[in-house]
Amino acid sequence: MQVQTQFYPRYMRPMVLLVGLAVYVAFSFGLVRYGYVYAAENAFIQLTVIWVLGLLALVFLPSTVFSRAFEIHSDSLVLYTTVWCNLGVVAMAVLVPHPLRLAMLVVPVFGIFYAALHLSRAQIGWICLITWLGYGLCNLSLVTYTIVDVQFETLSGAIFVLLLGAGLLLSWESIRLRDDLQERNIALRKVMGRLQEMALKDEVTGVHNRRYILEVLARQKALADRGQQKFTLCYCDLDHFKQINDKYGHAVGDAALKRFAELATSVVRSVDYVARIGGEEFVLVLVDADDIAATQVSNRLRERTKAVSIPGTDSQFAMTVSIGVTPYRLAEHVDDLLNRADRALYHAKRAGRDRVVTSS
Repeated sequence: MQVQTQFYPRYMRPMVLLVGLAVYVAFSFGLVRYGYVYAAENAFIQLTVIWVLGLLALVFLPSTVFSRAFEIHSDSLVLYTTVWCNLGVVAMAVLVPHPLRLAMLVVPVFGIFYAALHLSRAQIGWICLITWLGYGLCNLSLVTYTIVDVQFETLSGAIFVLLLGAGLLLSWESIRLRDDLQERNIALRKVMGRLQEMALKDEVTGVHNRRYILEVLARQKALADRGQQKFTLCYCDLDHFKQINDKYGHAVGDAALKRFAELATSVVRSVDYVARIGGEEFVLVLVDADDIAATQVSNRLRERTKAVSIPGTDSQFAMTVSIGVTPYRLAEHVDDLLNRADRALYHAKRAGRDRVVTSS
């Protein structure tokens, strides 16, 4: 599951947008007041209001029923919002026959930079193309209604093309950095997952380790103390395991441990737990099971262990296991439970090994 860290409150984005819009609208109205626009004051104000309302609708659309009903994705909304923002800006900018137009034409570049945080290179390219075409069409329509300064329009158009080109190149570079960062984050999550698994799994057998099973016992104790789920502990110890290492070598000993772990996993349910807690000692935590059921499981494991064959051993080899079984007592400490299971295991060893002893 991917966790994203938010370094700022959720209301910051709409607040920044509203502040930016307020500044831009105030700047536009200032141009109208001082006579820096071609169009009539009412027409320019109407264009500005339509642009602002459309932009606000697109920004706040993700939280509406409309977007959920038509399954509008966030990336599509970013694309639509950026295109609407840029087209509205260039439509108002061409009405300003003054060098201040260049200040207005910087806004679409910021829109491209914002879109680069969410969209692909191809989508950014389309936004730049649509923005440039929108600027060109607005200029052509303006020529049909009024006399324009050809030199100024040519210069401002060339500067705008340079701005869009620079914005496109920088946005592509930011997309590359964004994609590299995402790939590194994915690789880091995989490494962290492996490290976490290594911290909770036994390296030789692949079952849980002592640290993890103690956490499980603490959770199961809390559940049992609340009367929700009882459990029983089975403490297993492979008999004469040191002789296996001495006679056949540690590689065969590791194979024997791994095979026993596979057998233990095969006799329990998916809700139960198997762990190696050290050396040749294993623990089975049987959830919602009493000592009778746990004894049956332990005897089944004991029989399968005695019948198993380990590569690298001779025909006379037989691996056996002694098991101490004890149910959890309400409100007792986990250490007391382990000690009682260990004592049952000790009695199984003293009684001749290859047997199951139950202690209530």
